[in-house]
Amino acid sequence: MESSRSILAKIFAEYYLSGTQAKKEGRPIAYISAFTPVEILKAMDVVCMYPESYAVVCSASNKSQEMIQASKMSSFSQDLCSYSLISFGADNVPKLPYGGLPEPDMLIATNNQCGTTVLWFKLLAQKKNIPLFIIDYPVATDDNDSIKEYVAKQYESLIDFVKKHTQNDLNDQKLSEQVDYSRKACGLWKRVHDLNKEIPVKIDVTKIINALFPMVAGKGTKLACDFYEALIDENKQTNESGSADTIRLFWHGYPMWFLPSRFPECFDSDFQIAINDYTLWWNLDYRNGTSDIGALITAYNNTYLNWTLDKKLSWADELAIDYSVDGIIFHANRSCRRSLADIVPLREKMSQKGIPSVIIESDMANPGFFSKEQIDLRIESFRDVLRSK
Repeated sequence: MESSRSILAKIFAEYYLSGTQAKKEGRPIAYISAFTPVEILKAMDVVCMYPESYAVVCSASNKSQEMIQASKMSSFSQDLCSYSLISFGADNVPKLPYGGLPEPDMLIATNNQCGTTVLWFKLLAQKKNIPLFIIDYPVATDDNDSIKEYVAKQYESLIDFVKKHTQNDLNDQKLSEQVDYSRKACGLWKRVHDLNKEIPVKIDVTKIINALFPMVAGKGTKLACDFYEALIDENKQTNESGSADTIRLFWHGYPMWFLPSRFPECFDSDFQIAINDYTLWWNLDYRNGTSDIGALITAYNNTYLNWTLDKKLSWADELAIDYSVDGIIFHANRSCRRSLADIVPLREKMSQKGIPSVIIESDMANPGFFSKEQIDLRIESFRDVLRSK
């Protein structure tokens, strides 16, 4: 079996080359937000690029601070989402990772993850003078036919919008293939995380976070499924360092992409992150629905940040039990207001279960808001609390 590392390199290469090649060939390119039903667009021969994912790459490449500062040239407040500031600053930075993203022909945004994305894409549409389509997802509730009908009508309008601007029709067979591969990849992604239900953990959380890219840019592809199958095969028989006495942690929220390990370097074989729920936010449920479109509606309307608070609390409780969690670290990510709102009720819920927690303040992509000394002190103090239990 080909190694997961080799497959991941192919996925990266194919993704960035697809944009460059599409621009040369005159094929339509769309910038889309993270939880757009990309399967529909790919089935209409649209090449999709993710500005949020590119912001992650820029942050991991130590370019984010330069790009965020460059956004000042366009008069953007530095208190905005760091992903959006990286995007706005890209035009003012000469050397970019992978040469930057190709110019888009259209934009598609959704509000099932955050409110900033819609405003960000509206500004991009004005700046670039290109068409924008916005999908509005109501708060996710189970088996609500009126919500499904509402989203289905928007998907019909999305198909009409893409056809109008590309003259491309929806290929039903290709859509089915996309949905099948997305469904399979999500199942495999969950199995990757399930490896860490064992004690000690089988796969380091940094390895998991670095394996997220195919769940985004490789969605709907066989290559993404091949990657996760290889990753599972490589790690199912191994154990990371640790023992039955190791303190097992639940990291809630975003990583810090600008750090080499994506998390503060305060962890070791006796103090490990067993689960990071952010990576599971991408584990969409395509199983329900009587059609491919129905499966997409269920999957994309039920993203974590679109759940009700009660559902988030219930899920956090399940994760804490399933991964034998001793303590929780809440990352108060200043760029994501929607995830910040969850921290207090989640912390209260875990406290009622007897699980202690700590809050650390930073940002997902802007190292200017990262204080190593402050975070190290808080986590080390938290470690002492957990040792004394």
